[in-house]
Amino acid sequence: MANHRRIFILVCITIVCLFIAINSLTIKQNVSTKPQKSSFQLQKFFGGTNQEVSVYFISGEEKGPTLLIIAGIHGDESGGYLTAERYADIKVKKGTLIVVPRLNLPAIVKGKRQGLDGDMNRLFHLPEDTHSTPDTKVVNLAKSLIKRADYVLNLHQGEGFYSPKWISHKRNPSRWGQCNVIDAPIFDLPNGDKLELASFAKKIASSSNSKIKDKKYHFQVNNTNTASNKSIHKEQRRSLTYYALYQQHKTSLALESTKNCTVPQAVGFLTIAINSVIDAVGIQAENLPSADPVTIKKEFSDKKTQNVIFFRPSLPSPRRIIKTM
Repeated sequence: MANHRRIFILVCITIVCLFIAINSLTIKQNVSTKPQKSSFQLQKFFGGTNQEVSVYFISGEEKGPTLLIIAGIHGDESGGYLTAERYADIKVKKGTLIVVPRLNLPAIVKGKRQGLDGDMNRLFHLPEDTHSTPDTKVVNLAKSLIKRADYVLNLHQGEGFYSPKWISHKRNPSRWGQCNVIDAPIFDLPNGDKLELASFAKKIASSSNSKIKDKKYHFQVNNTNTASNKSIHKEQRRSLTYYALYQQHKTSLALESTKNCTVPQAVGFLTIAINSVIDAVGIQAENLPSADPVTIKKEFSDKKTQNVIFFRPSLPSPRRIIKTM
């Protein structure tokens, strides 16, 4: 009789333990699947100076990858920063966008490639504790944002059209327009994994080109093989994308539209490419910008104030704005 009683007690204890374990697992699952709140935040760095940088943080209710979009590192490439500003006011459902439309404001104001002290895209090799140029603090800001991202895009606008083979003076390996620039086809990560940059860039180019009717504006993949001794673009070792890849191990692309077209066309090409990246990395967003040049031209005419220093999106209220640094 005593043995039966012990067995009965053990069975009851087992049932209770199983019930607690199952209930605990259910609670954990409910917590892990509970959606986060969507959020929008605008932070202004170096406010009140001629180097003010606006950074937009847009997160969806569902967790996902983080995509950093940087533009305006060169002030004479208006297609880049005008495109980036169109993404400062979209709604993200899954994942996060960090958008920096005008990284190098002094260069943009001057309409020149260089800002206060040379080419800002040639300063990313400097240690973060270096303060040798006025642009270092802005570069360090960009580095801090790269560290927060999974994917990095640097928007540019180049002369002519990139081609892996010489076709003409405007279309050859030394030109930059209409290409997705990568620093290496494959990057080996310390943990043994690989970043397949070439296949990713080809996927983006293919998706983009399917939406561009005129084949002369199709995107090519430009692998600069930056770290190689045979590279013809060793100067890129000091660039933003090279830092993102080799120092922070992030999938990074430079998206280049051509200057051999109208600004609305260039913005349209970059918009197509960015929308392709957003789709490819698994970010879900609403009200993505249109790539139609007519629509873009109308946006410009509605918002234009002076030369190309215009087209600042009107952001709906309420928005959280933080001034810092």
